[in-house]
Formats: sequence, C-alpha cells, structure tokens
Amino acid sequence: MTKKQAVYDASSIQVLDYPENIQRRPGMYVGGKGESALHHLAIEVIDNSVDEALAGVCDRIDVTIHQDGSITIADNGRGFPVGIHPEKGRSALEIAFTELHAGGKFEEGSYSTSGGLHGVGIKATNALSSWVKVEVRRNGIIYRQNHKRGLPTGSVQMFDPKTNEVLGEVGQRGEKTLIRRHRDRTLGTGSTITFLPNPEFLDVLVFSFSSLARRLQTVAFLVPGLTVHILDERDTDKERTYQYKGGIAEYVAYLNEERNTIHDPITIKGATEDDTRVEIIMQYHDQDDEEIISFVNTIPTPDGGRHVAGFRSALTKAINVFGGEKKLLQKSDDITGRDTIAGITVIINVSMRDPQFTSQTKTQLGSDQVQGQIHSIVYEALLTQFRKQIPLGRKIVERCLASSRARHAATKARALVMRRSVLEVDELPGKLADVAKGSPVEQTTLFVVEGDSAGGSCKQARNRNYHAILPLRGKILNTERARLNKALANREIKTIVAAVGAGISSDFQTESMRYGRVAILVDADVDGDHIKTLLYTLFWRLMRPMVEEGRLFIARAPLYLLRNKKKSQYAYTEAERERITKQWGTNAKISVQRYKGLGEMNPAQLRETVFKAGDPDPWLNEHMIRVTANDVHATNTTVSLWMGGSPLQRREHLMKNWDGEVLENGADD
Repeated sequence: MTKKQAVYDASSIQVLDYPENIQRRPGMYVGGKGESALHHLAIEVIDNSVDEALAGVCDRIDVTIHQDGSITIADNGRGFPVGIHPEKGRSALEIAFTELHAGGKFEEGSYSTSGGLHGVGIKATNALSSWVKVEVRRNGIIYRQNHKRGLPTGSVQMFDPKTNEVLGEVGQRGEKTLIRRHRDRTLGTGSTITFLPNPEFLDVLVFSFSSLARRLQTVAFLVPGLTVHILDERDTDKERTYQYKGGIAEYVAYLNEERNTIHDPITIKGATEDDTRVEIIMQYHDQDDEEIISFVNTIPTPDGGRHVAGFRSALTKAINVFGGEKKLLQKSDDITGRDTIAGITVIINVSMRDPQFTSQTKTQLGSDQVQGQIHSIVYEALLTQFRKQIPLGRKIVERCLASSRARHAATKARALVMRRSVLEVDELPGKLADVAKGSPVEQTTLFVVEGDSAGGSCKQARNRNYHAILPLRGKILNTERARLNKALANREIKTIVAAVGAGISSDFQTESMRYGRVAILVDADVDGDHIKTLLYTLFWRLMRPMVEEGRLFIARAPLYLLRNKKKSQYAYTEAERERITKQWGTNAKISVQRYKGLGEMNPAQLRETVFKAGDPDPWLNEHMIRVTANDVHATNTTVSLWMGGSPLQRREHLMKNWDGEVLENGADD
C-alpha cells in the first residue's frame, strides 16, 4: 500500500502579509531569535536616529532600558512625518511602521546617505514586539500612536503639548486650525519610540547594557559632535554618555591606547564621481593582532565585504611597490596580505547613496563597484604618502617584512610541533566518532562534548551522516596563558586540533576543516560554563578564522522536560518553562524533569533535541546557536581580561562593571 501524497496545487501557495511574514521567519529579517536578534530590534530604531544625525538635523540620542524589559530610543531630529499619505490615505507615521518597503530613504534629497534603505527595519521591530509606542514632536504639537503585535491599535492622535489633552486625529477636518491654536513653538522636534520584545517570537528578552553602550559609543565616534546617552533603570550604576569631536581618528586612538604604536595615524580620504566618500584611518602597533573595523553609512559590517577587500589589496600593493622602489625587499622576501594586516588597526568608513548588502542584517557589503573604487583611492593615497614621508614608508615596510619572516619561521616551528605532538596522537581514533565516509563536508558538524559519559550517549543519538562526536576528559588548558608549544602538548588540545584538521594560528585555513562547523556541547552548570569559556579562548586564539566565518556554534540541550497527561514538551530556558506551564493552565497536573547534565539524558531524548533534523537543513536545527564576535577589539580585550594572568585587574573590573554576563563584552552566542 503506497503512502497517500499531499495535494500540491494553487491552493498550496501561501501569501503571508505583514506582520505574519516577519513573525513566521524572524531569521530572515533580524538574523535569528537569540541575543543578536533582540539587539537588532533596538539598533534598527537607533539607526533611524543616526540617519537624522548624518543629515545634520539631530545632535542627541537617548536610550533607556526599563525595569519591565522595554526600551526607549529618543532623538531630537525632525520627527517622523505624520501627515496623510496622498496615495495610501493613511498617516505616513502608520505606514512607516506597518508597511514593508515603505520609508523615507528611497528618494534622493531626504537623506544623502542612509543605512536603512530596504524599508524593512522598523517594521521588523514592530512585528516582533508585544507593543510599540510612538511619540513624535512636530509642528509644535505631540503625535502618538500605539501598536500591538505589529499592528496599530488606533489612529495617529494629536495632543496638546502643555496639557497633554487629546486634540483629535491626524487627517480630521480642522486639523490645521487645531495645530495653530495649540502648538508650542518652544517644543522642538524629534521622535521617541518605546517597545517591548515579544517572547512568542524571540528566545532572548533581556537587553545587554554593555552591548548597546558599545554600539552607541561607536556611533559617537562616527558622527563627531553627536551626544549619545544610555541609562539602565535596572541598575542605577549603569549610565554612560559619549561625545567625540575627533571622529574615527579618535576611534583609532581609543583602540590603540594600551598598545605600542610605531607611527602616527595615517589618514586617507577620497570621493568618487558617484558621490561615494571614503575615510580611512590606519596605524600599526607592535603586536600581531589586527583590527579592521568597517562601516557603511555608519552601519557596522563585521563580515567585511567589497570595501574591506579593496583596502586590503591596495595596502598590499602599495607596500610592495614602495619596498621595491626603495630596494627594501630582497628576491626571497614575500610580503602577502597576511603580513600587511598583522599589527594594524584600521577604521574604514564608507558613505554611499545605494549600498547593496548581502542580507537584511547588513553585516557584509556586496556592492561590486566599491572594491575597485576604494582600491584606487587607497593605493594612490598610500603610495603618495610613503614617497613624501620616506621614513614612514620604510618603517611600515620593515614592520611587514618582520611579519613575513616571523610567519615563515612560525610555519616551520608549527609544522615541527604538529608532527611531534598532534600527528602522534594515538588515542584520537578511539575518542573521535567520525561521520560516515562520503558525507559532504559542509553538512557535517564536530560536536565537542563534555565528558565520556555524555559522549557515549551522543554517539548513540547522532546521525552518522552529519554528526561527529569528540568527548573531552575534563577541562582543557587555558590557551590565553600558555605558549604554543605548551598548549599543543596538552592531550585534549592536541585531539581537538587534529580533529578539526585545519592547522592553527596564522596557518589555520577554514577550507581545510574536516567538518563544516564545530559545536560546543556542555552541561548547563558552572563547570560546563568554565569548559565553554576555555573552548571559546582556544578557538579564538588558535582558530580565529573559524569564529569569524560563523562556523563555531553552541549546541543547546534542554533544561526541562514537562509532561501533562499525554503531552510532553522540552524547555530550553526558565522563561520557556514558565511559558509552557502558563499555556497548559494552572490547574494542569504538570510533572517537571530537570536535567542537571547531559549524562542524565538518554540517547532517545538527545536524538529528538540536540541531534534532531532541522528545517530546511537536516544537519542544522534551531538549537544550534552561532557564536559571533561582533567587535574584535572588545573580544580581544575581554579574552585577555578574563582568561589572562591578572586576578587584580579582573577583580577591579568585576567590582566596577559586574552585570552577570562575563563574556558578553565581546563574544555573543
């Protein structure tokens, strides 16, 4: 008997309208349902205020995190347009918050440059919030509209700024007369938006003060003279105000303040015929870490893109050409792009009319023409400065030569260490449960699991086509404090390096990885958190490209199994447990099983949670959380602080800044 096939005809095609299209697929619009998605909702609103500042009509932005979990973003810009749209017959304010691909940034003239060009951003914030309250100060009066689950609860109303009494609705007869009669010419203009994230669509609901403060500080660097202020009402000690007049030059100085720089900052500015403007500040220091931080219309592009590629190619070419002209390079010398970015701190700030990003979350610039434009601007500017300031050019060439020679020496040393320590690991085949032969690499995941007991259950629960299991025996060595040879002498680290199979440090090549991604799977307790932090440090210090390319994950196991008669459901957070309990009703007889560790879960339970097939990718389900480093400088600083060798420095930082999130200053998962 054959299985009856589902009907697939014209009625099978669904058309999702706003806000359901965003609510059903939040990952398409805000990049997921976790912490980064939550903050993306606030940043979409903040970026609207920043666009007003870039247009020269706003000089202050205030952000307030409230006790109830809501957040307010206020500015003194022009205020959202509120009048009746001539084609839609509704207030422009309502359209801006509820109609996809509607916005004020498509027409040239409203904004010369802007980060919000898709007409999606603030609609995503609205759709994924329990409620949104909008207040606009314009025309000398106050306009307000409330929204619930993405839709307005009423029309845009006008309020008397002195008495706060309702005057009427936008678009009603006699509106202009009411405005003339009640307006306050001293009111000023601007917008204030308050929203509460909706737990139905997001897994994380608690805003991070430091994450938002870091973003606002960056904004202050990028828009000289702009004052940004953030207040956390959950903690009276958390309040910051940022204002900088030096722009990105001051930003580079801030990033390098604890480093030994080898020259004064180099400034590169240029513009193209299509009005793309480029400003770059770069400076080398004596350490190996590089920081290339890029922006397009003040939007951070942590994944780089065409503008970064253009800068890197121009930098490498200019250094090699100048070194050849001054006979600083021998035939055996080989300065590559890897050598020219070692020890560099650079801010790349691009302003353009119509940037093309690779996704709605705007993490990478895809505009093809920009790469060549920036290459030309940077190459000519650098070569000119090197020729005019020959000692500067010599110093930079010598710095890059030192990096090149150190790279070659380190490659030989690593190869020797790897042969002696990693390739001779005899226990690897017994510990590693590999994927089936012939499985496509991009579909496979290496799970680094805490403990042999959990590893045994995971081996029984996994799908051999997609999942490899590598159990750890206890805590690994702290690679922040250990030299390379000592780190590679550690049995667990040797095993991990060999299993990943892509080298270490500057020799690490993601294309050589034996698996498409690596996932950390540990117990949800203090020891598990410690092991996870040690693994964070290992992967960031020795396999950083894997993290930067989004190939490191945290695999989440459930905390609870809830049962009610024939129903059962897993909960991955305390909030999720409470939500399920509430849905089932207070009178329901609910039994709750709390998993204290992975060892308490049997293979069947692991199979239907951690290792269950995803949709649409069977090898990647929704409980795999990508680890991201949104700010390289903050990540480096955080790893050095918490995993380095200064207990006094850590204690002082804890006493001053403790907010319960040790690693959240740099890495998010």
